[in-house]
Amino acid sequence: MTYHGSKIFSFLSQSIGLPLDQLNFLISQISAIIIGLLFRYYLKPCPQNTLKRHLVAFLIGILLGNFCYGDQMWHLFLQGFVCYLALLFCPRKYVHLVTFVFSMGYLSSMHIYRLLYDYGNYTLDISGQMMVATQKLTSLAFAYYDGMRKPQDLNDDQKQQSIKECPHIIEFLGYIFNFQGIIVGPLCYYQDYIDFITGNNILTKQKKTDDGGESSKIVQPDVTFVLIKKLVYTVLIAIIFFKVTLVYPLSSNLLPEILEKGIFYRFVYYYVSASSQRVKYYLAWVLADAVNNASGLGFNGYDENGNAKWDLVSNVRILKVEMGQSMKEVFDNWNIQTQLWFRRIAYDRLPTGKTLGVFVLSAFWHGFYPGYYLTFVLCAFLVYAGRGMRRKIRPFFLNNRILKFFYDILSWIFTIFVLNYSAASFDLMDMERAFKFYK
Repeated sequence: MTYHGSKIFSFLSQSIGLPLDQLNFLISQISAIIIGLLFRYYLKPCPQNTLKRHLVAFLIGILLGNFCYGDQMWHLFLQGFVCYLALLFCPRKYVHLVTFVFSMGYLSSMHIYRLLYDYGNYTLDISGQMMVATQKLTSLAFAYYDGMRKPQDLNDDQKQQSIKECPHIIEFLGYIFNFQGIIVGPLCYYQDYIDFITGNNILTKQKKTDDGGESSKIVQPDVTFVLIKKLVYTVLIAIIFFKVTLVYPLSSNLLPEILEKGIFYRFVYYYVSASSQRVKYYLAWVLADAVNNASGLGFNGYDENGNAKWDLVSNVRILKVEMGQSMKEVFDNWNIQTQLWFRRIAYDRLPTGKTLGVFVLSAFWHGFYPGYYLTFVLCAFLVYAGRGMRRKIRPFFLNNRILKFFYDILSWIFTIFVLNYSAASFDLMDMERAFKFYK
């Protein structure tokens, strides 16, 4: 597939040997960090800046999106336009269903198009951002639907996220196209975005005044330390990505020269190549988190020590993924905003078959490569099996500290092994290569 984004830096791409789509991605995210810092300094959250913050977030987002995706941006406009019309004119008790069916259908058509005309290619295109836009549009529609329901029919989370009035077009455009999330996301929920724009997220969570009262002045918490920390993490992850992930692709396990090696060598090679595939996601998500935090998006109150928390839109907890002792623990800390979307859209609303429903939604949302479905079937089985095993076996090891230690170590080793094993078909995409790998 031909890359649709800007070609202005083609000369730089050729000179440094980095594909143009990846170079544009990095330029866009670095630019978004700089713009975010300026946005936070010059457009502080206050009533007189609310409209300006919406407009600037939207317009800068369109510029960055056009730089990365070119004429493919019209897919986002069309999807968003139809869904906004649904919010305006569709009967409110059906708006969530209409929006869900249309946005997922449009996304599926993009996945199928890429499957037919760009099979197995990783070139940056609009389908990835449409996955995030679909999350935004559906979560917005469900929150709008919840706004008309009786409070006793909602759980606490649905009450907090519910929307009473249809968003103004400027609010809608700012939410869907803001520069913080236009390149890679992750999902930010509508109410959280509006609170960020107005500063209500700071007012409701900021520290008390010296006399213990509530302050009416919006004081933005300092972001310097957390931003530097996440940028340092980004650099370290990028080094691993270029030195390990790109050097040891998962598909290289199928090369004849690797298959001829001994079992121990092949196992170590498999562990390094499979584990390092997660690094590309870590790189994108940690950098995206830095982009959000630079503008002030992501503030989540203060911890017990009075330190600001910047994890509202964080999408991964790397150590908890890599040290997870069960597949559920891994999933809870991986692609966090998407897991939350699955829960709010499917798990909390389905009367039965909740876990199965989540895996089906996840499969359709990710796309239609055969390897994806093999991964999701394996993961669904492993989650069900893991729950049963922990419930039956784990209690026998809890009364002895040494036994529990060994149980935790074995659980961690087993979890990483099955994680790498089940995710292999996702990375390979093709069922034939996946079965060859599993053999």
